[in-house]
Amino acid sequence: MQAYRFTSHEGFDHDSIDSFGYDWGRIGDRATRPIRPLKIYLPETTEDLVAVLTETHLLGQRPTIRSKGHSSNDLVLNDRGAVIGTQMMTGIVALDEPNAQVTIRSGTVLADLDEELAKHHLGLKIIGDHNHITAGGFASVGGISPASHRFGLFLDTVLALDLVTWEGAVVHYDKATDPAGLNRVLGSCGRLGVIATMTLDLQRVDKWVELVHNRRVITRDMTRFIAHSGKIIADPGDAVMERGVWLEYPIGKRMLTLGQFSSYHATEQSSWARFVDRVHYGYLHWIGDRAGRSAAWLEKVLKVLGMLGIIYSPKYATLKNVETFSDRIIDSSEGDPLRMLIVLAPMDRYEALFRGLHAILDRFRRDHDAFAFISFYVKAIKSAWLSGGEAQPFCELMLYLGIRPGLTPELLTALVADIDALCIAQGGFRYMHTKTSKNADIRAKVDPNSVHYSADMPWT
Repeated sequence: MQAYRFTSHEGFDHDSIDSFGYDWGRIGDRATRPIRPLKIYLPETTEDLVAVLTETHLLGQRPTIRSKGHSSNDLVLNDRGAVIGTQMMTGIVALDEPNAQVTIRSGTVLADLDEELAKHHLGLKIIGDHNHITAGGFASVGGISPASHRFGLFLDTVLALDLVTWEGAVVHYDKATDPAGLNRVLGSCGRLGVIATMTLDLQRVDKWVELVHNRRVITRDMTRFIAHSGKIIADPGDAVMERGVWLEYPIGKRMLTLGQFSSYHATEQSSWARFVDRVHYGYLHWIGDRAGRSAAWLEKVLKVLGMLGIIYSPKYATLKNVETFSDRIIDSSEGDPLRMLIVLAPMDRYEALFRGLHAILDRFRRDHDAFAFISFYVKAIKSAWLSGGEAQPFCELMLYLGIRPGLTPELLTALVADIDALCIAQGGFRYMHTKTSKNADIRAKVDPNSVHYSADMPWT
């Protein structure tokens, strides 16, 4: 019998035939109708990709690229069209241990890759907390982790890649010889073709072993949370990782407001610290293992316990426990439908964008009873790609929202329009795999890839 492998969405499977009709938007709308393709291609190699794209070009078709379907911005769906699934394009092509580099196929699940690299005392610099994210999908949009203030976005760690164009030609891009071309492909959401392979820069690390100390600040005051998190994001010091969360959760007629910001620092690798990590994360992972597999009343209890576990995060943790923190605790397919909307804020606009986003959410909550709860997940980013040159500090503001029936599809469109308008006014960007306006001009203004645009990359 196969051992249980945790998932943060017990309610559905990424890899079933049925899943090709959905994207991550099903988490926010459980009644959403499938948008099914007519043809599904499952290439395994670069040569397969060439054959597929040569065929679709001759047929006058533009296929959609899909890995695990995490986009909620209508980027991986193709109604009665053709979809290229990269699920079979997996595995390591070459591992260069002396130079800490690895070449992989684009459909490789990063969590699986990190486990394999651990055997060689190597690890990915940036990895998502969700254990189904693939390399190609992550590179196509950016990729953020609690270590992004040190290493940038996932795509900043890509040294080279092979792209198969819509016409079926293989083009090699390399950071050493063509950084502009590489940057144009990275973060382009698959508008130029399909990434076949990529070479990644790694770090020498033992993520499942090395412990860090959590310097945690907890507050119920939003002004203090913004001030403290902004200070640490702007000057992280020797922090190895950092992240924060602001939560507003209604309890009866009262509103629980609670925020915490954690910065993780190197610490003595003591037996006591290891004991604390194992006990506390053992409890939190037990919650995650039960989530999605329990009675409805218990699911509600587990959801609250999980959210409190994220706020009151343990004092010591392995690097891997920090990386996979929330995904190991919360099941997104249980309880209230959830919607993620992500803003990338220049650091000098952090407070303005935080408060502006909060004002928008508060208005929709008050006027339309749109949210069961609202929360902001905060991570620091220092990315040369995002800055379009020398790396500058940014911050991820991930809105993690419990959705009520009051947020109709029409109101969701209005909410997204307000968020996009705020980003444009404040010089912020959107994470393009979360829902944005469908207007091509607006998308171009909020797309962080805009500094790398060319004429052949329109939003259509």
